[in-house]
Amino acid sequence: MCGILAWFRPEGHDATREKVRAAVRLMSHRGPDDDGFHYDGPIALGHRRLGIIDLAAGHQPMFNEDGSLSVTYNGEIYNFAETRDLLLSKGHQFRTRSDTEVILHAYEEWGADCLERFNGMFAFALWDARRRSLWVVRDRLGVKPLYYWADGRQFACASEIKSLLKLGVARPVLNERVLDAYFSLGYVPGPETMFLGIRKLEPGCHLTVSEAGLTRRQYWDFAGIPAMEMGEKEAGERVGALLQDCVRSQLVSDVPLGVFLSGGVDSSAIVAMMDACHRTPINTFTVGYDGPQSESEEVFARLVARRFRTRHHVFTLQPGGFFDSLRELVENAEEPLVEPAAIALRQLSRLARRDVTVLLSGEGGDEVFGGYALYRVMARVNRLHAVLPPGFWRPFGLFTGLPIKEKHRKHFDWLTQPLERSYQGTSVFLTESLKGRFYNPDFFAARGDYLPATFQSHFEKVCAVRDPIRRMLYVDTKTWLADDLLLKADKMTMAASVELRVPFLDHRLVEFATALPSDLKCRGREGKWIFKRAMQDRLPAEIVWREKMGFPVPVRRWFGRELLPRVEEMLTGSDRLPWVSRAEIRRLLAAQAAGREDHSRLIMSLLVLNTWREVQEQAV
Repeated sequence: MCGILAWFRPEGHDATREKVRAAVRLMSHRGPDDDGFHYDGPIALGHRRLGIIDLAAGHQPMFNEDGSLSVTYNGEIYNFAETRDLLLSKGHQFRTRSDTEVILHAYEEWGADCLERFNGMFAFALWDARRRSLWVVRDRLGVKPLYYWADGRQFACASEIKSLLKLGVARPVLNERVLDAYFSLGYVPGPETMFLGIRKLEPGCHLTVSEAGLTRRQYWDFAGIPAMEMGEKEAGERVGALLQDCVRSQLVSDVPLGVFLSGGVDSSAIVAMMDACHRTPINTFTVGYDGPQSESEEVFARLVARRFRTRHHVFTLQPGGFFDSLRELVENAEEPLVEPAAIALRQLSRLARRDVTVLLSGEGGDEVFGGYALYRVMARVNRLHAVLPPGFWRPFGLFTGLPIKEKHRKHFDWLTQPLERSYQGTSVFLTESLKGRFYNPDFFAARGDYLPATFQSHFEKVCAVRDPIRRMLYVDTKTWLADDLLLKADKMTMAASVELRVPFLDHRLVEFATALPSDLKCRGREGKWIFKRAMQDRLPAEIVWREKMGFPVPVRRWFGRELLPRVEEMLTGSDRLPWVSRAEIRRLLAAQAAGREDHSRLIMSLLVLNTWREVQEQAV
């Protein structure tokens, strides 16, 4: 895994080379093994390398034979060996064994259509000296991040925001347009970021930049994949075989590998598949917490570790280091991210780096196979909306004004709107009727439409799909998965110079699962039905069929007890949160302390944004 940078500047780079070097140096954690630079007229390319494949000859930027193409690349193309053999048969000559060189020759052979042949996670910038154009690409599902800035004349992109700021092309100005989305969801859905003027290249998209301007195209999507009928037995066999092949393809490495083992069915399945590939011994890493067993999945992780005789490592996270870890989370994630699990992931990555350089995880299993209970709830609500007239639901809006629990108020919000207007992802915790009290009046009135417009645009792409489960899975994959879960996974692991691979997001598995009938994904009270059926002969029953926990961090208890005094000090006296009612902050903290309701996610959103603003102030 690596850090990349490209800067297109028509006036050239004679006066900017030290800026480029300084910007790339900020990504040294992404690539501690090597750096490299290339300048050619309007283009500057920079690279930091974490050696994974062909350690001796993989220096970047890398060039084709005549130097007319150069690329800086972050990621892995898992089928590079097969693609390389095909290119060799067509007369191409290779100087290395790296997947980086495959990109160059594939572009020579097929142009932009080469992307259809790549199976992997990647972000890269390729300079075509003959065409005087820069080609910038992000992988299909958005596993690898890529940020960019453009003003109509210049263009810059990088793996991390801090490098764009270091170039001086953008400034750390708060993007107030996305604040409502952040408070509602706990992250900023793309393409915007919390930094004004800095955007994320969307998954499955590429940009072409030249003196003629900038063009953006989408090269892959799964909204239009036709549905297929398949029996349960055949579907289970296909799921198991396909996941096995996805894991096998991602074990290619010249450095040691391991697994993040939460104890859930997804990461446990990865261990089982690695064991079937005869990768022994397997290094597994999990996190535990002091406190009730109900707050931790450690006991389940140990069960899987014993079953497959792994070399098991456990890190115990304590509340005492929470605030130092919170600042690390903000600095490493760069964007505000309401993910307590990211704190655990950051610490666990440090532990893992002593033994391995590459880790596999079960990220994406819920979005591919329908693992969240909310999908089943919203599907039932959607069915009711389909058979009852719109006027039937209007009286339910009256309940949102009553003194009821916040989670019930949110449910009534959902009842009063059709799916495409009510559903804003599985992470949503601040819905419309709650905002009138949470926000200050001026901000409530001036929020804008970024949040609803973002979700409306994704629902429009699946408007021809009648199945509500499939529609929600599509929306979550495009938003919550790409802009929260994968961002967390990349930033926290790369901060420790660890590469993370996610077999559930192999596009072949995503396409196959998308086409399956939804009653094979969500059945009764059970999510991920067909996946669990496929795993029931490979894993202990208490792993496959237990209730989902989701890498928990006990912030509900911490914010109500051990950490409450410091939380109150940080939030009630802060002048960095002018959009939120101080009276409401005090009410949330009092309810948390009394144990009446769990507001830990809202409290975490306030802590993260407050710390993020503090970090930005100190950086100026």
